[in-house]
Amino acid sequence: MTVNTKPILTLEDHENPIITPDDHTNPILNPEEQQWLLIHLQDCVHLDSQLKKQHFTTVASYPLAPSRRPAGGVIRYNEFMTTPPSNPSQTSRKAIAIDCEMVGVMGNRRELAFLVVVDLLTGEVLVNHFVHPTNTVRNWHTRWSGVTCADMKAAVRKGVAIKGWKVARAMLFEHMDSRTILVGHALHNDLNVLGIIHSTVIDTAILTADAVYKPLAKPFRRTWSLKTLANELIGYKIQRGKNGHSALEDTMATRSVLIYCTRSPLKLEAWADKARGEEPVQHEEPIQSDDSEW
Repeated sequence: MTVNTKPILTLEDHENPIITPDDHTNPILNPEEQQWLLIHLQDCVHLDSQLKKQHFTTVASYPLAPSRRPAGGVIRYNEFMTTPPSNPSQTSRKAIAIDCEMVGVMGNRRELAFLVVVDLLTGEVLVNHFVHPTNTVRNWHTRWSGVTCADMKAAVRKGVAIKGWKVARAMLFEHMDSRTILVGHALHNDLNVLGIIHSTVIDTAILTADAVYKPLAKPFRRTWSLKTLANELIGYKIQRGKNGHSALEDTMATRSVLIYCTRSPLKLEAWADKARGEEPVQHEEPIQSDDSEW
């Protein structure tokens, strides 16, 4: 993916930031804008009660059944780790966006096969690697994962594949601590395949669904796919090829969608109004998501 190095317009009014349409797909923020965004992101972090409703693994999840696993996962609850506390000897990022791609292993379970980590404020790519599964792969699910057996073998042969989900988790922890704002789309899936418990979270699936349903004071009936949000909010067309998802493209899209929603709340509200009209809420219906791994 080619990274756009065009700088965005200088922020003259922090309450009404202005950006051009081209900037929505890969906004480049100057230091002043980064600070403004970080302050506003802190107000977007989800409450623990909301994360539990959206299937996030929390500290309270595993003492009840430590040997069990989240649905479809290979990692047991007693193998999960909370994000490390702040360490003066380590410079952690203030906010990062991640995306994981998974493959199918024994028992119709999912295991991590690709990890992307991007600094949310700067757009710097910190990790962009294949992850060699610890279990035998039964289905590469390339249509969704974008990962093929040949690509994985080549990455392993060249020594550029991360050796399993535990090493991938440790690599992620090199860039974050418990105070880092972690961003993703349907992020509970990513955290479950990394075996991570983290409570400082912004999920663009939750953020946008909340914009639609909060005025109705009713639970989510559904969430919107990243592909839909990127297209409808910022005109960013992703997941168009026949070779599956690109984890890097999806991570950049998640970053761009979140920055757009934070900087343009009135436009997010207008989108939510339109979505409410197209998706009549029926309180009795369960949550449905447009984002499935396969």
